[in-house]
Amino acid sequence: MEDWDHPSPPAEPINTIPNARPLVPLTPSNALDITVSDPQKHGEGTSAFVNYLVTTKTSLEAFSSPVVSVRRRFQDFAWLHKALSDEYPYVILAALPGKHRLEYITGDRFSPEFIEKRKVSLDNYLKRVSRHPLIAKSQILRRFLESNEIVPEFVAKVAQAHVLDNISDVLLNAFSKIKHPDPKYIEFKEHVDKFQETLISLERLHARLIRSETELELDMLEFGGCITTLGLMETQITSPLTDFGTILRNLCTLMRERINHEDLVYLTNIQEYIGHCMSAKETLKTRDQKQTDFEELSVYLQNHITDREKALNPQRGGGGIASFLSTKMQELQGVDTERARQTKIIKLSGKITELQEAVQASEEMSIAFNKELEREIEFYERIKLDDLKTDLKAYVDNQVLFYEKSLEYWDQIVPIIENIQLEDQIE
Repeated sequence: MEDWDHPSPPAEPINTIPNARPLVPLTPSNALDITVSDPQKHGEGTSAFVNYLVTTKTSLEAFSSPVVSVRRRFQDFAWLHKALSDEYPYVILAALPGKHRLEYITGDRFSPEFIEKRKVSLDNYLKRVSRHPLIAKSQILRRFLESNEIVPEFVAKVAQAHVLDNISDVLLNAFSKIKHPDPKYIEFKEHVDKFQETLISLERLHARLIRSETELELDMLEFGGCITTLGLMETQITSPLTDFGTILRNLCTLMRERINHEDLVYLTNIQEYIGHCMSAKETLKTRDQKQTDFEELSVYLQNHITDREKALNPQRGGGGIASFLSTKMQELQGVDTERARQTKIIKLSGKITELQEAVQASEEMSIAFNKELEREIEFYERIKLDDLKTDLKAYVDNQVLFYEKSLEYWDQIVPIIENIQLEDQIE
């Protein structure tokens, strides 16, 4: 078993993945059964926080026990997400529930409702993350799930200077556009954009439905109160109308339970998948940046090759007026222009060799990232369809259950009304 006080370094990052590595299709993993439960508040005031019980059942031999439990607070989940993002930049991770919500401004982040929503979201997050076959066996996830203490970072390796760090006179613009975009990634982004827009519309419409149903619940509750009051006024039918009012209040309770369930489960799932879409687009941005790095380095390399050709063949006159003036200035200053030219050629040749290595490494990195991302997109689409099917079925089942119970309540009201008898009818 691994010594947590002296953890082994993490797996190699994407920039060292060999292109020859076989990439078999990804299939969902069921090796980890994770639940988040029992939220507990600690402290008061600005130092207050909530932690959650994270329980894992697994058959993986890497774990110390088939069942492990630890308590984690939100910042631990944030550490996990950041560590996984750094280790697996090509993976479309599930979105971590954000801190930037209204409850953090209004001070309601310790309300029972918020804590319950946060618990459900964190539970969903771990379940989705652990379905990924690579992450399920990740040392980072295992550390999170069973280590008593989370070290913020793994033991740092001695940083090796990247060739880009030595290119002091080049600035690769992170906002540069790709010169040769890949159509399949453009198509995937457009698909994700449309899917996200649809989810946002669903979120807005469902929030409107919940508001309408809440108003209906309040009206129904008031209606039940009126029926009960009417029974008190009409002494001949007090008992049946009281029963009528009680059943209406039970119906309101049933409606409130359905509204809370939809808000907690269905609406939360929609919001989380909106975040998942944003995660997918962030992964595409990372891919685009790697291709941009390769393209920009290639241009920079070609510029140096052109400069060396000009230095090797000054008689061709390709230097322009600026080169001519520079040469004349050097002559006036007594500079040995031939020696300066040879020195320049040597420096350019060294830089070209360095850049050629950088271009090759950047191209290999981009190709490796693309290979990983291609199967990652396939996995994302498969999981998305499975989740949609599961969520929609759960939503429909909850509606059916609500209306079945509602029908039972209304069926109870029918004989109450039918059995109402006035005194003259009894005589």
